[in-house]
Amino acid sequence: MGRVTRAHGVTGELEVRPDWEHSRGLVGVSEVVLEAESGALERRRVRASRQTPKGLLLRLEGIDDRDAAEERTGNVVRVAREVLPKLKDGEYYLCDLVGAQVLSSDGPVGAVVEIQMYPSVDAVVIEAPDGARFEQPLLDEWIARVDVPAGQILLTSLDGLIEAPRARGGRSDGA
Repeated sequence: MGRVTRAHGVTGELEVRPDWEHSRGLVGVSEVVLEAESGALERRRVRASRQTPKGLLLRLEGIDDRDAAEERTGNVVRVAREVLPKLKDGEYYLCDLVGAQVLSSDGPVGAVVEIQMYPSVDAVVIEAPDGARFEQPLLDEWIARVDVPAGQILLTSLDGLIEAPRARGGRSDGA
């Protein structure tokens, strides 16, 4: 859903930037899961939240001072899937695409290893069998079908694939 960018104030508030700038998915949730870079998970009840121009401020149970908040800088903020809005037919969450096999009329292309969110378009990062990485914008002109239950994305052509940069600073799962 987002990432802790810094401590706010001295009472343990966390400034959280949502992965999608217009997201309100963290507003009103009663519990979040913080994931450290090490992969350690920490479930916390939300005591208070408030929207800011840059994102959201969260007060979490057990994080009561600036030092405790600063220790969580960089943590990924997640919520249980059950609290997310129900999807309509044909809709999916970007995180559901990680691990999907990408196919074209020419055969297998690779597997989705991460999601990149840009201001104008979201893209999947595909790792080919030889280790090369490509980005595929999620645009109707290049995506014929997304079948989340089958774990497959079918491309209309390979024309939309672009070589992916090596170093990434964005989110790796779209949550």
